[in-house]
Amino acid sequence: MRPGDALLKRRVRSEFIKRELNSEQLEVQVIHGVAYLSGELRGTRARKVPDWKKEMGLIESIILQIHGIRGIDNRIKCFDL
Repeated sequence: MRPGDALLKRRVRSEFIKRELNSEQLEVQVIHGVAYLSGELRGTRARKVPDWKKEMGLIESIILQIHGIRGIDNRIKCFDL
């Protein structure tokens, strides 16, 4: 992992936290500017997600706006509590 990839990884992970999603089971790796997302993402009691496809599309578009991110490989499974 390049030094810049470590910073990008923190920025990507922060986007899930900002959206108040339970990302404890989420794995984020950034290699040469490509964000690899895997694991599970869950809504919380405080924030249910009515449309996960729309939510993930929004998150992906935000991540792609992070300077240095060149692409996303999204393999996240989404669930509500």
